Amino acid sequence: MKFLFSLALTAICAFAVQAQIQTIQMPTKSIPVATSAARAEFMNAKYWSKIGTQEDKDIGFVLFSRNLLPNPEGQIELWVKVLPNDTAKFNRHYNLSSEAAFVLQYATVDCARNSLMLDRTAVYDASFNRLGDGTSALNPKSSRDRVKQGSIGSEIFQAVCVKLAA
Repeated sequence: MKFLFSLALTAICAFAVQAQIQTIQMPTKSIPVATSAARAEFMNAKYWSKIGTQEDKDIGFVLFSRNLLPNPEGQIELWVKVLPNDTAKFNRHYNLSSEAAFVLQYATVDCARNSLMLDRTAVYDASFNRLGDGTSALNPKSSRDRVKQGSIGSEIFQAVCVKLAA
């Protein structure tokens, strides 16, 4: 009797599982990689920390960071948001369009070797719409170029290697 009961219970469970499997369907649409809602969430100010400022009256800016983490090589990787103090002057200095509101860059900082790499750069308007990759004025021409005092790269390096390390 116990055998028949366990056999019947097994058959019922197998039928229920098979019925559930048949109702599961794979989505037919591809999932978008970056939606405007996801972009707005990433850009949300509450997830960014202020790490530095550049007080130049013409091209001054405030630096914010997100996801500041060490990589396996001992370098520090982070997203950097550059918010200009005076957008019109900043855009003119860096040859950006007049709609540009801020710059987003992915930086890798190696404090031991005194180096900084800006891997990805993007320029956004106030509505978080990407306007492009920016200009060469935002990035050093090569990784061998020295960082200019007062530049975005210099301020990132100072913020990560000098101010945060202290």
